[in-house]
Amino acid sequence: MDLEVTERGTGDELVVFVHGVLDRGSSFRRVAEQLDGECRMRWYDRRGYGTSFGAAGAPSGVDGHVDDLLAVLDGQRAVLAAHSFGGVTALGAAVRAPDLVGALVLYETVTAWAPGWDDRVMRGVLGGGDPEAAGLDLMLGHRWESLDADAKAQWQREAAAFVAEERSARAVTPPFDITELCVPVVYGASDPHIMAPVIDHLRTGSPRVEVVPVSDAGHNAHRSAPDAYADLVRRAPSIARG
Repeated sequence: MDLEVTERGTGDELVVFVHGVLDRGSSFRRVAEQLDGECRMRWYDRRGYGTSFGAAGAPSGVDGHVDDLLAVLDGQRAVLAAHSFGGVTALGAAVRAPDLVGALVLYETVTAWAPGWDDRVMRGVLGGGDPEAAGLDLMLGHRWESLDADAKAQWQREAAAFVAEERSARAVTPPFDITELCVPVVYGASDPHIMAPVIDHLRTGSPRVEVVPVSDAGHNAHRSAPDAYADLVRRAPSIARG
């Protein structure tokens, strides 16, 4: 495997963090600080981002990201804790190798093929004349103007990874069959009502989906409310045993 993996913590449980689009594995550091001494933790930059920007096979679709995550697990059973699109990768790994996944912790992950999910915004981004620029505008918004030239150039390089993975999740055939999901899920959201179609879709495969509102955290709870995100992770072992 050509990806750099960071490890931290001690304990019997292994937690592997999976970041979303235009992000880094290190964005979970403050969550990891909350969990020190409670579990072992791993994180990495997904192919096409950060330290994995120049990895062979980048940019990648969902299947490639699942391959990478299973390589990071290296045959060890773990809780997968993911943010946003990282949850699509985690779900794919749980469907493909359920024996390696004790439980999933997903925060505002979208399965774009879920019945009833309104995907017009992202389909508009991907269907426009410059999807990479539109994706950067959607994800970074007003933050874009405050970035220096080097940071803008970096995000522009990585926008290709964003477009490739989002498109792969919206192919004619979904990247995996959610009805084959057989591991429990802790699902966090700032507003669970908005995510209801996705949650209902997860329930068609998972034996248990526990929905946890994380009020006022916004979409990036692992950054804005690391204590609340850590509490989501703490729920995973008990839901797995239950």
